[in-house]
Amino acid sequence: MTDAERVAAPVSRRNWERVWSIVRPHRGRVLVLSVMSLLGGVVEALFLVIITRAALAIADGEDDFGVLAGRSASLAAGIAVGALLLVIRLILGLAAVRVSAELCVAVLTDARHRLSDAYLHTSWAVQHAEPSGWLHELLGGFAGVASGVATSLSLALIAILNIAALIAVSLTINPTATLVVVVAILALGAVIGPLRRRLRARASAAAAAQMSIATTVSELGTLGMEMQSFGVRDQFAERVREVVAHDSIARRRVFVVQGALSPLYTFLAYGALLGGLGLAAAFGTGELGGAAAVMLVMLRTLSYGQQVQTSMGSLSTYVPYLDVLDETIERYSLERAPGGDRSIDSVGPLEVRSVTFAYDPGIDVLRDVSFAIHPGETVGMIGPSGSGKSTLVQLLLGLREPTSGTVEADGVDIREIDRRSWTARTAFVAQDALLISGSIAENIAFFRSHIDRDAITRAARQAHILDEILAMPEGFDSAVGERGGNLSGGQRQRISIARALAGNPELLVMDEPTSALDARSESLIRRTITDLEDRVTVIIIAHRMSTLDVCDRIMVLRDGVLKAMDTPAWLAENDPLFQESLQLSGLTS
Repeated sequence: MTDAERVAAPVSRRNWERVWSIVRPHRGRVLVLSVMSLLGGVVEALFLVIITRAALAIADGEDDFGVLAGRSASLAAGIAVGALLLVIRLILGLAAVRVSAELCVAVLTDARHRLSDAYLHTSWAVQHAEPSGWLHELLGGFAGVASGVATSLSLALIAILNIAALIAVSLTINPTATLVVVVAILALGAVIGPLRRRLRARASAAAAAQMSIATTVSELGTLGMEMQSFGVRDQFAERVREVVAHDSIARRRVFVVQGALSPLYTFLAYGALLGGLGLAAAFGTGELGGAAAVMLVMLRTLSYGQQVQTSMGSLSTYVPYLDVLDETIERYSLERAPGGDRSIDSVGPLEVRSVTFAYDPGIDVLRDVSFAIHPGETVGMIGPSGSGKSTLVQLLLGLREPTSGTVEADGVDIREIDRRSWTARTAFVAQDALLISGSIAENIAFFRSHIDRDAITRAARQAHILDEILAMPEGFDSAVGERGGNLSGGQRQRISIARALAGNPELLVMDEPTSALDARSESLIRRTITDLEDRVTVIIIAHRMSTLDVCDRIMVLRDGVLKAMDTPAWLAENDPLFQESLQLSGLTS
């Protein structure tokens, strides 16, 4: 089905199936809500009939009046029954509100769970390609669509069942007038249908505009320092104004069409009511009390009909967003994080065999790279920007899969290794030490419940940060602040290293661990790396050559090709790129 066909089908089976799929897991609540709504409609209809006929009896000076189905009652009894019905209606209404709220919250929670699980279990390649803060946008804006669907569906269900109950009671009083009005009201759907189709088309445009504004704002939000440094605040503001204006135009069109549904329905419905009463009067309506009761019940039916139209209009605006939700979850599910089912006892030697990798077909970032790293060896990695260092690290960690070739740990292709078995033996230290809001201990443990306080203390000692932690007023329970703002850059980096060491890894990969640190922090990190010698396999990406003097061997990458891999002394004598790097670092003349 084309997009145009989907837009032009406001009540298509496909759209209703998608809406129902959102609430299907909670059909028990839907059933309870339906029963309450139907009973509430019956109670309300009986109340309206009783008070109408009681009012006419009072006006005629009579003590008794006909209630329903030929039965009579005194005014006192009728008023008492009316009061009881009113209380029951209130109880049913409040109970329906509670069930509806529970349904909406449950649907929202399910949508957030589905989105977060799909996103967090998708591959690193997919996550890395998404805008910064995208998970927040998914759980905030787009998950709210599911709640909106549940709310609109609940309101429509309540209104439809109330209408059904009101009409059923009205038919027992005056079938002719009721049927005429009902037929006229049903004809309204055909009149309003084109307006709902236009609403769906404009909602699709609004969904695209919201996607655009979310992506743009997420990207610009990460470039605050660059914006200030380059003096382009006005340009940033103008870019935001452009996407906001586009989003505003799309939303305004949706609101205009959606808002037009209610007054248009009211106009047509009241016209139908007048026509129905006119026809009923012309052909005879029976006794006055019955006609008055039917008129009051039908007027109440119109308000519920208006609620149905408003809810259906809201559903029309949400369907395009459901497309986005479904497509996003499906895309994440199809690109699950790689991993096999084999467990390993140790990382052992790492062997890269003829690995080639391309982000885009035909454009190789790495070409036919082969090397081996022995257990306990410390290996450095240098090369110009764009030479493939970060990509190679991601391949070694199993975050990406080679286009061709293999990465093997202890003779096993890491694509065949169970991810839990693999990540229990590997660790990573990023260039930017990102900390979570919480305590130092929580940042070192990093959601790993098996890491106790003894392991945290040991890791802090290995990272040469223990004394500084113990000197803080609350020690390991000290808050790091938002993004680690209570700590220095060197402290954040060493806590990040302690986080990596807390799990006793056999393979530790460090990406530029000292690139932005002072000399003391760099010296402490170098001591940590030296202490790990022969016990942990360490791979270091570094531009700062002073960091690499602790390495047993260094690999030199250029243009995706491994140019050399040998000891620092050999490279200093024989490799031009290594010699150039030493000169630029001021370590040799």
